[in-house]
Parts: sequence; C-alpha cells; structure tokens
Amino acid sequence: MAEPEEQAQEQEPKKKSKLKLIIILIVALGVLGGGGFFAYTKFFASKKKEKEEKEQVKIPQVVTHQLDTFLVNLADPGGKRYLKLTIELELDNPKVIDEINKENFRIRDAILLILSSKEFDDISTVGGKLALKKEIISKLNSILKTGKVLNVYFTEFLVQ
Repeated sequence: MAEPEEQAQEQEPKKKSKLKLIIILIVALGVLGGGGFFAYTKFFASKKKEKEEKEQVKIPQVVTHQLDTFLVNLADPGGKRYLKLTIELELDNPKVIDEINKENFRIRDAILLILSSKEFDDISTVGGKLALKKEIISKLNSILKTGKVLNVYFTEFLVQ
C-alpha cells in the first residue's frame, strides 16, 4: 500500500514541475510579446509617421516676378560702356506683384539710377555683383509696402 502513495507523491512533483514550466513559458512569451510590441510602437511606427508627415508637408512656393530688361550707360569716363541687365525678383507673397505693377515707374527709376551710377570696375567682380544685388533689394524694399523682395536674380548680365 505504501507503494501507490509513494508513486502518487512522486507524480505530484512531476506534475508541479510541468505546471511550473508551462507557467514560466507563458509568462516569458507574454514578456517577449509585450517587449516586441513596445519596440515596434516606439521605434518602427514613429518612422512610418515621420515619413507620412514629410510627405504631407508642402514645399512653400517661390513667388517670382521678372522685370523688363534694363539698358544703361555706365558711369565710366567717356561713357562708352553700357550694361544690359534682366532681373528676376523673389518676393515674400503674391500680393507684391500687383504693387510692383502699379509702382513699376518708381521701381524702374530707382534701379536705373543705381545701375547708371556704377562703373565697370564696380560690377565686374562677383563681390561687386553681390553688392549691387543688396543695394537693389534695399532700395526696392524701401519702395514696397505690401511685402518685400527676398532676393534678386540676374538672368541676363551683359557689359559691353
């Protein structure tokens, strides 16, 4: 009689050890699953959201307006050199175009005065051209009221 009780007692620890092993495996799977979910939401899902946000971000449109070509005599001695210049203006908003069209005579006059006051040596270097751009920008911004000129681009620059 003692033998069946001993066998029953030996089977109980085996059952308990199997039960403990199953519980440990279930807990380990739960922890691994939770960790995997956490890692996915923190690292991989955020990259997908960033890509979607980048796609949704609209690139601001550049507003430009081209002025008619300028042809002026340079202030060189003898007055034999002239400058032919075409300018494209980069503006901060589209409403400025209407103001430029209304104030075209003031804008052209201001630019003509600036250009005709220059000598060949003033505008022959890159630094001279950049200084000319800055001077035109500041003069135009003092004339304009609804917006401002962000940059000036020389699309044609011919000195002869």
